[in-house]
Amino acid sequence: MSIETVEVAPPKTGEIRVKIQATALCHSDLYLLDGNYPKQPHPLIMGHEGGGIVESIGEGVTSVKPGDKVLTLFWPQCKKCKPCQATDNNFCEDIMTVKCEGLMGRTLGTDGTTRFTCKGQPINHMVGCSSFSEYTVIPETSCVKIDPKTVLQDSCIMACGFSTGYGSSIKTVNIKPGAKTAVWGVGGVGLACVLGCRDKNAGLIVGIDVNSEKEQIAKKMGCTDFINVNNLKTTLAETLKEKSNGGFDYTFVCIGNAGAMETAIEATAPGGTMVIVGVTPESSQMSVSPLFLLNSRQIIGRLIGGYKVRDDIPKIVDLANQGKLPVKEFITHRFPLEQINKAIEVMKAGESIRSVINFE
Repeated sequence: MSIETVEVAPPKTGEIRVKIQATALCHSDLYLLDGNYPKQPHPLIMGHEGGGIVESIGEGVTSVKPGDKVLTLFWPQCKKCKPCQATDNNFCEDIMTVKCEGLMGRTLGTDGTTRFTCKGQPINHMVGCSSFSEYTVIPETSCVKIDPKTVLQDSCIMACGFSTGYGSSIKTVNIKPGAKTAVWGVGGVGLACVLGCRDKNAGLIVGIDVNSEKEQIAKKMGCTDFINVNNLKTTLAETLKEKSNGGFDYTFVCIGNAGAMETAIEATAPGGTMVIVGVTPESSQMSVSPLFLLNSRQIIGRLIGGYKVRDDIPKIVDLANQGKLPVKEFITHRFPLEQINKAIEVMKAGESIRSVINFE
């Protein structure tokens, strides 16, 4: 990525211009950078875990005003479409145009063009956010107002990663006390999932990773056991079967790896649930025997933890502000924007839990 000076147009109908104060890095950014989502047009401004202050608003915007602290959301909640009005999922039809074209979406009256230009050339948006920019324009549906006392340099990770992991175990499934759980990948998303399992009083919480340096923080967040798949003397499947005494009630795959998802469903006990949390490259496929599902197993997937984002994420931010969620402990590295490529290298090397880019 290169650091450039860009022009950011004023917000149009249904849009907000935000002065970003901090933004976190997510592996979804890395997948996009590596070309795993060919439908996303380039050049573009990346980033989606942003926290900032509303600078100006377009016509028709009612939920925020200039000066409000907000988080940028890659997953919208228009509150008007049929899925938004349903209680059993968090899908929003606005995702179909806001997120896939690299432009401002058309469903709420915005005009399907870009707000960024660089050296006279149009620059594309990323998933309605583009938080790797000092200023960005986002749809109102992709913006949530939070408590003005919130520290944006910490809370920005709740715009995606933390909420995705925590919601997967707190909201997406109903973990019973004493349940057996396993979490693949104990980075930022996986650790938040572990935290949710702990808060739901799971009896067994097994963290699975390839980096032994994560064991200490995994156990601090609630893991009862930790497995480094590179240090096993038997197969992971055999190890998990023995550790779970026949299978887990809930398995969570917090990495974008289809092979791990196949292993997870095999490790799920009859009557259990495997939750897909991590985002895979678009070309990924997984193979599952129908017999595993016929034996009362199920596979479900939820983006951003199943939360109705504009309704629910402020509640999570409030919990963190009250000291009930250790969000700050997830941030292991901080960088200025000028060192964003260094931050990407740290993420690729597996050295960080969450890295935050500070603009101020």
